[in-house]
Amino acid sequence: MPGGRVNVFRYPVRSLVGDYLRASVGLAVGLSVLASAPGSVMVVVIFGGLTALFGGFAYRTLRRHLLRVALTAEAIHSSGLATRELPWGKLELVKLRYFGTRRQRKRETGGGFMQLTLEGAGASLTLESSIEGFEYIAWRAAKAARENGVGLDPASAGNLLELGIDADEDGPPPEIKATRTF
Repeated sequence: MPGGRVNVFRYPVRSLVGDYLRASVGLAVGLSVLASAPGSVMVVVIFGGLTALFGGFAYRTLRRHLLRVALTAEAIHSSGLATRELPWGKLELVKLRYFGTRRQRKRETGGGFMQLTLEGAGASLTLESSIEGFEYIAWRAAKAARENGVGLDPASAGNLLELGIDADEDGPPPEIKATRTF
């Protein structure tokens, strides 16, 4: 990364604890059933599939735990189990999706979660709203999309507005919370 200001974000451990617990319980139940009924094909198929599903969920949680996302004026960088770099000037796609029920979204405390997908220069990066600095990352992606002439779909533009970010105007960046600046 070239010189200049670098903001580094990560998923807080407190947001991952529940996922680690769910994965552990799922793996423990699946493996214990498989160990106690090794001869039954139906049990192996059902609980083998469930064990594989929870194993994949545990792997996904570990990937988020190890992920570090660095923003510079030139690019967004991610490191963890894999390293990716997406220069802001080559950003081709920005999607911001909300997952949850309407009732969750209308509550003052919120509910559900958002997922930001960025693509360009042969790289793709997907981040969930539980990462530190999510609003700032979304603001920076919207700014890059505007500068590159990348159009946003109506759902993404609406979700940015929910975060207080107008994709069509160059507003001030949101406050960065819980980050490391170098």
